[in-house]
Amino acid sequence: MEYRRLGRTDRDVSIMGIGGGYVMLRDLQAGTELYQRAYELGVNYFDGRYGATSSMQRPVIAQDREHFIIATKTVASDPEQVLRRIDEDLNELGTDYLDIFYLRAYNQEMIDRAFSPGGAVEALLEARGQRKIRALGLAGHSDLRALAAGVETGLIDVVEFPLNVVRREAIDVLIPACREHDAGMVIMKPMNVGLAPAEVCLTWLVNQPIHVMAAGVSTIEQLEFDVSVLDRARISLSPAEAEEAERWRLILDRATCRICDQRCQPLCKPRLRIDWLLYHNVLQNELRRLGVEGFIDYPFSPWVKKIAEQRFQETLDELRRCTRCGKCESVCPYHLPIIGMFDRMREEQESLLAALQRSDWAAMYLDARSPIPG
Repeated sequence: MEYRRLGRTDRDVSIMGIGGGYVMLRDLQAGTELYQRAYELGVNYFDGRYGATSSMQRPVIAQDREHFIIATKTVASDPEQVLRRIDEDLNELGTDYLDIFYLRAYNQEMIDRAFSPGGAVEALLEARGQRKIRALGLAGHSDLRALAAGVETGLIDVVEFPLNVVRREAIDVLIPACREHDAGMVIMKPMNVGLAPAEVCLTWLVNQPIHVMAAGVSTIEQLEFDVSVLDRARISLSPAEAEEAERWRLILDRATCRICDQRCQPLCKPRLRIDWLLYHNVLQNELRRLGVEGFIDYPFSPWVKKIAEQRFQETLDELRRCTRCGKCESVCPYHLPIIGMFDRMREEQESLLAALQRSDWAAMYLDARSPIPG
């Protein structure tokens, strides 16, 4: 496992980290086993507070707390809510401190609010003074220029942002500010929510001036494969690898939402959550990756099986409200065929729901004692 200095935190972080957005789909035991295996493989960055991931991490990090870099985050802007969230995280993780606490910031308005007098950044400074957190972070997936403005204040130690073979805007927009201020760089969406293969994405990313990629994995097999991709003596891309990365960029360029929702969403009369539908819906992302039969056979937690049919039905109802007016496509700066993408999603979800009803999926696997994580 390669380790890199995480900016001015002066901590050595594994190039491979674990994001929590997909681990949360597993039950407590399976998730804990995944984090334990990550520890054994040399992974020391866990990005959390998704579902029950804090409880999954707790017994693992207790074995060697100083080895790990544990990050949590909040979208809260009220300082009291931020401080309360930090205390909740400390309690759930069973630790005295968090290595990084991120404020989610998706646009300049959120940045301005966080950095204003009496804002959320002051709450983080207070928490650091109390030694509850060690580093101040920003995390966002939309306006990277807003994140860069936050870094330029000199108050931010670590930034988490998307970067992959398709979404490369951070190279010009954000990474220069991070390097100038020696801010740590943590990559979300390293495999473009599963749209591109790990062997292409991770090989390309390890050649970028970043510190750790928080991969979304939900099985030990996925984890071990991702780590194996990075277990290479020669870091630089071969000509064939560079060509393959460019090929995937071209394939996915018009199939990837960049979450610039300031343009399309206000025009949508049915008020569809366009960016969520196209990019953020974790269950839909898993359905696209696994296919219908693979989804049904996947070792999801009982709580996922309990809610999946209802959630897909709600999403399908939302997709069916699309009037096909085309306004979203007319303003999309990436010229995405949004209506066609919605059509494919609708077909996938209709097929899954029909298969779920035939298999009586929820009843077969449901453990009524298994809680749905908050």
